[in-house]
Amino acid sequence: MTSSSSRAGRITRIALGLIRLVNGAMALFAPDVLGGRLGVRTATSPGLGYGLRLFGVRTVLLGVGLLRADDDPNDPVVRQAPLVHGADTAAAVLVLKRGELPSRGAKIAVAASAVNVVLAVLLNVFVRRAHSVPSPSKP
Repeated sequence: MTSSSSRAGRITRIALGLIRLVNGAMALFAPDVLGGRLGVRTATSPGLGYGLRLFGVRTVLLGVGLLRADDDPNDPVVRQAPLVHGADTAAAVLVLKRGELPSRGAKIAVAASAVNVVLAVLLNVFVRRAHSVPSPSKP
């Protein structure tokens, strides 16, 4: 196991988990704040608060899962992170294209989701590298 890859994987996993935990908690406990960042108001869209809270529960659970996960390429939380964050990014792009949020808010959602994809991919690269067995050298 290479210590630099192992350390980088752990740092990336914790960073991604904390991002998820903070964003999820904000959606769950302060949906008006998160809605405001996206350019919408829960006061004028009553169902929005409910949707943001659902997103919040899911996102908090994903964050806790990442924080509790092992730095193991076979851990399902680690393996599935790029798929989860890729799906979030695709949803944000769709919202932007359809104009379902104000442009600025949709772009923020795309950018935040894309950062999470990068972190999820890096996490997988680092943990795989840390767990790879070096090939034997030939004499």
